Amino acid sequence: MIRTLIFGAIAGYVGKKLYDEGKLTEFKDDIIARYGEAKAKLAEQRIEGDSSTAPLVSPSTSPTAPLTH
Repeated sequence: MIRTLIFGAIAGYVGKKLYDEGKLTEFKDDIIARYGEAKAKLAEQRIEGDSSTAPLVSPSTSPTAPLTH
């Protein structure tokens, strides 16, 4: 527990220093740009997937008749 508190204090101190120096805004902008690219790529994959003949329900989850003995 003491290690967690010490690590949290160090992380908080370093994080505050980075925030005060404005270095976290570059990181935030990079994350936002990557998120936008991933979102666009996912949308393209969904559009391409709609034209395929893939079943809506997979065979492993589709209802089946109970087995009779």
